[in-house]
Amino acid sequence: MPSLTAVHLPLLSYFALVGALTVAILPNFISAKRWNRAAVGFIVLALVSLGATWTYMFKYFVKSFEDSALRHGLPSAAYSTQAWLSDVSLFQEAWLYVCDGAERWWWSQQLCMWTAGPLTLLLATEGFRFGVKRVWAFMLLGQVVAISTAQSLFFAAVILAALNNPEPTFATLDARTKFYRRINFGVLVGIVFGTASVMFVPNTIDTRFFLPNLLLMHVLILVPLLPPVVAIDKPGHPRLSRLLLNFTLVGLRFRVPIIMDLLGTNQAFSLEVLRDQFPALLKAEWDVLRSHPAQSSISWDVIFATVSGLVYVVYSSRSPTLRIRPQERVSFLVLAAIIAATPLVGVASTASVGIAVREGKREAREDAEEALEKARREQAARAMANVGQGVQVESQKDK
Repeated sequence: MPSLTAVHLPLLSYFALVGALTVAILPNFISAKRWNRAAVGFIVLALVSLGATWTYMFKYFVKSFEDSALRHGLPSAAYSTQAWLSDVSLFQEAWLYVCDGAERWWWSQQLCMWTAGPLTLLLATEGFRFGVKRVWAFMLLGQVVAISTAQSLFFAAVILAALNNPEPTFATLDARTKFYRRINFGVLVGIVFGTASVMFVPNTIDTRFFLPNLLLMHVLILVPLLPPVVAIDKPGHPRLSRLLLNFTLVGLRFRVPIIMDLLGTNQAFSLEVLRDQFPALLKAEWDVLRSHPAQSSISWDVIFATVSGLVYVVYSSRSPTLRIRPQERVSFLVLAAIIAATPLVGVASTASVGIAVREGKREAREDAEEALEKARREQAARAMANVGQGVQVESQKDK
């Protein structure tokens, strides 16, 4: 049995962190007395995505070990894990591979844009709205394990929290809670700069800025979710629906050039060109998925994150469990269009539209409730003033 040394410590610490994060999110599930099929479905989806992504992640570890042994002119049987871990940087090596070239970036950009934008917004707003415990742990778990696994677990936690926590009336909400539909400054800053770092990734390949930029992206979208930051953060002015629509445009701005580059046609971009060339592009990207274990891992993460994200958009846009009123439901036609467009433009843009429509309807209802509550308070104040004036008049008559 090989002995463990200090070189093994980072890898051992990594798996210890995964275990600690799993324990951190468990209260969301073990404390839930009521369950439904949707919550169970998301947990099953999380387990399936975990199996798919980590099957290839372990294959990547094996390939990295064998490649390192080959570089040192040794057979794998005579090579040690200590020598392997001293020779490689698994995180940087994997990310360099999956970000290098438009064909691979087609996959990786989808996951990065989705995580830095809509998913971070969902964690911050849905987690606060429904009382999900330790939201930050879901984000960190996604960063160190698989985004698709962590987000599916988070969606299950949201559903369980909604099932088990009573819905407060608008009048009983405190001032801070009434602004949950707005975005805190910390989250807004994290999303803006995190998205910017995603855009810089292709330009930093093979430079010393690649790893710092990649780490910055991970940190920027995690820090605003940490409890000490949440405690001092303040609501900003952008509403969730407007921010998501703006993010859709940003996502398209950086998605479309990649698609046009990969289509590789000299003709003007048109629906006809898209119809003729896009199926071949999808086939080519399927071949890219199978080109390398690290690529397979992140590509399956993209696929399961897309499926999980779209399922949640559909469910959360129509489900009474998540407190969607009948008049707030997003039509099936809109949802079908969103799903159909996703293979072309990616889940970051299409899910943003779906959530924006849902939130726009919710915000309109809450604005109406707020206006009604304000009118009631003003009416009560006028009534009290009239009573006071009446008492004063009666007092003067008695004199």
